[in-house]
Amino acid sequence: MATSQHIHDVVQIGYGPVGQTMAALLGKQGHDVEVFERHSGLYALPRAGHIDHEIMRIFQSIDCTTPILEDAFRCSTYGWRNQHGEVLLDIDWSQDGVSGWPSDYLIYQPHLEDALDRAARRSPTVSVNHGWEAVALEQHDDFVALTLAKGEIAPDGSYGHTGEQRTVHARYLIGADGANSFVRTRSGLDLHDLGFREQWLVTDFRQRRPVSFDFDNGQICDPARPTCLFQLGKSHRRFEFMVMPGDDPAELVGADKVWELVRPWIGPDDAEMIRATVYTFRSATATRWRARRAVLVGDAAHLMPPFLGQGMCSGVRDAATLAWKLDLVLSGSADDALLDTYQQERQPHVGAIIEQAVALGRVSCTIDVEQAAERDEAFRSGAVPPPPPFPWIEAGMLQRDPNPAEAPFVGRLGPQDVVSKGASRGLADDVVGAGWQLILRPGTTLPELAENERRTLTALNVRVLAFGTGALDDVEGRYAAFFARTEVVALLVRPDLYAFGAAATSARIGALVAEVGGWIHSQMAEAA
Repeated sequence: MATSQHIHDVVQIGYGPVGQTMAALLGKQGHDVEVFERHSGLYALPRAGHIDHEIMRIFQSIDCTTPILEDAFRCSTYGWRNQHGEVLLDIDWSQDGVSGWPSDYLIYQPHLEDALDRAARRSPTVSVNHGWEAVALEQHDDFVALTLAKGEIAPDGSYGHTGEQRTVHARYLIGADGANSFVRTRSGLDLHDLGFREQWLVTDFRQRRPVSFDFDNGQICDPARPTCLFQLGKSHRRFEFMVMPGDDPAELVGADKVWELVRPWIGPDDAEMIRATVYTFRSATATRWRARRAVLVGDAAHLMPPFLGQGMCSGVRDAATLAWKLDLVLSGSADDALLDTYQQERQPHVGAIIEQAVALGRVSCTIDVEQAAERDEAFRSGAVPPPPPFPWIEAGMLQRDPNPAEAPFVGRLGPQDVVSKGASRGLADDVVGAGWQLILRPGTTLPELAENERRTLTALNVRVLAFGTGALDDVEGRYAAFFARTEVVALLVRPDLYAFGAAATSARIGALVAEVGGWIHSQMAEAA
């Protein structure tokens, strides 16, 4: 079916941090993106509270780290204690990450959203429309038609429609519209419950003055009432309390009850309460993340309890992976079939994170006294194994047959550090450019490539990081230190920061580049 109306490259529903990142990434690539958000403006209250080094590098690629850092708080550890103050577990966040940023930050989400919103609107090809709710969706062979209704808040606080409607068309529809996703529901994509469901009271405060505690930024695993406390950036705080059997949620959110619960830490002279609400922490994933031209990202595709602080982070990773694949499809460099690798890569990755978050949640949510004592003894005796390593990408668009020296780097995060080029000095993505990067071991030069390999580098705008040539300097020697721990001479890193593959010798660099080109061309051939 054809339409005479304008067809956008992408129409997106939802404009939280994941949707903002998605819009900014696609806008930076020059794509025509129309965004619709049900709320009349940016959501003014905090939800997520944590980002890590990988997410900061993604935000670096859309040039918004400077305002984020104005309020972000670098956190060095996140801990679990029992009711007696004994250490159950400490997660070390004190190191710098491979992505070139400190391991972890605690953030105040409205401040973050302001920065991401400015990054998205900076692109002239991105249009953001607040106050519109999706009400109908039709998929055609070469476009989607989305109908939206103008919304308004009535005097009694209820949400309704004004009667005004509009229909827009796009080559692809992105559902960044949260746990109750319209796109997921209307596209017939099922949400599979993974079994974790607990209610917690979430309370947020704006500090009137600095406060500090003997134990901060972690979980208090007290069976009488599991509790969590941590900073939200430099100026806000959060306290969370598990809803216990017999609790009345309506009573819990009352100001008197909230101040009673937080009394051991703060009072009205210390902070202003800005929110108290009861959330149901859940674990779930959509069985399929794509239905023809509709694709899910973030909470629309997966839900996890917040005990690892990776819910929003996982959605931002979705956006980073989908954006570069969609760019190749929209530009005609790859067939639509490339988008099938999006779920292949992201679902196992986020699934492993959900498993870790649920495991930590069960540590926190133990309310039986005897079970809590058994838990504490298991930690005390060393019977609890250490947390598994953070997951990496293990399937999808990756080097197919790496040799033993190359295999450990396939699907792992690529490095970033300080470089200089002429008068420019800074993190590599700022100096050389974000996107595809071919990083050479210092002292290695790029060998003569075949014509098709050179075309691939040009078509993908691959930045070659060749040190020791007089053009690019490894300022702090950290690229040299990274490669010194390896048996490879080159990494080919994708725009979402994961290594497509590695080359153990200079002679294998051309084959690595050719495989990327062949991978994309094979998608075209298979579709044909």
